[in-house]
Amino acid sequence: MALEKVFIAKNTSVVQDEVLAHRLGLIPLRVDPRMFSYKSEKDEPNEKNTIVFGLHAQCNRGEPRRSVKSEELKWLPNGSMFLLDIENKESSSTTTPRTYTNFKSSQEMQPELSENLIHPKNPDITIARFGPGQEIELEVHAVKGVGKEHAKWSPVATAWYRMLHEVVLLQDICDEEAEKLVE
Repeated sequence: MALEKVFIAKNTSVVQDEVLAHRLGLIPLRVDPRMFSYKSEKDEPNEKNTIVFGLHAQCNRGEPRRSVKSEELKWLPNGSMFLLDIENKESSSTTTPRTYTNFKSSQEMQPELSENLIHPKNPDITIARFGPGQEIELEVHAVKGVGKEHAKWSPVATAWYRMLHEVVLLQDICDEEAEKLVE
């Protein structure tokens, strides 16, 4: 199971929406995928093929900078919460309303899930860093998939990133200066 669909209601942070969605997709979840079925593009999201998480984090003006961690992703066992309000607002306009997941029965009612609550495997993964006045409000849908389709579904993938600097010398350095540079 991996976070697949990201619905961003508000993002005033410096992290672009695409980068934020990619970071969320790589957060490992603590859930047994055998309890869920695969969701095809034709299927409607329901409690048997989709897990819904919500995140609302902010840094108010006057507060110190803060990090948003994966522990702030909250499982929504009944399906969509705040995005239903967006759907109701859109239905009164001339645009076609979007459909979001609202489960007919709560995932908490499934005995396997009521004993083992769904959450990110590691609570300390940094999603974003905020400065005063920044806020993120979003909803994420997790679905079952395979590593052949995307690395986020690969249970053994280890990825890391390191900035490699490239040093370019604008002039030749000789003699004593070259020895100093080597040291």
